[in-house]
Amino acid sequence: MNRAQKMAWFSLIMVTLGFVLSLLSVGVLHFAYGLPMRRAAGGFGFIGIMGLSAMAPLLFKKDKGKVKLDERDLLIKNKATMAAYCGFWPVFVVAAIVPFFIYGPDGMVSVKYLCSMVFVGMFIVIFVQSLVTLQEYGWRAKDGA
Repeated sequence: MNRAQKMAWFSLIMVTLGFVLSLLSVGVLHFAYGLPMRRAAGGFGFIGIMGLSAMAPLLFKKDKGKVKLDERDLLIKNKATMAAYCGFWPVFVVAAIVPFFIYGPDGMVSVKYLCSMVFVGMFIVIFVQSLVTLQEYGWRAKDGA
């Protein structure tokens, strides 16, 4: 398994773990303990676990003496990045335009909504980029085959 695959698996696990723990904590706080949804939304603090995916390059060091990237690796990296942003962009545009139709041209959007746009965008980009990277490498521990 090469470095890109290891980083993709780590990012995929961290993003999924952060998102699932956040949803579970909000559900438990709201439904089990009866907190209003505004207060229960504090359970989305687990979404910070997604930030650990940024540590992947530090955890998986480059191998000394091996070819770091070849043309195929660069193509896979570019394809994964393009797919991630192609998945992110429509969601971002819809999230930015929907409030206009709900609140009208003179309405106001909460800062919480804007923060959630950032976290959902981060989730989509990291998740799709990791999935496409693993798909292109074949999901297995193949080193360049």
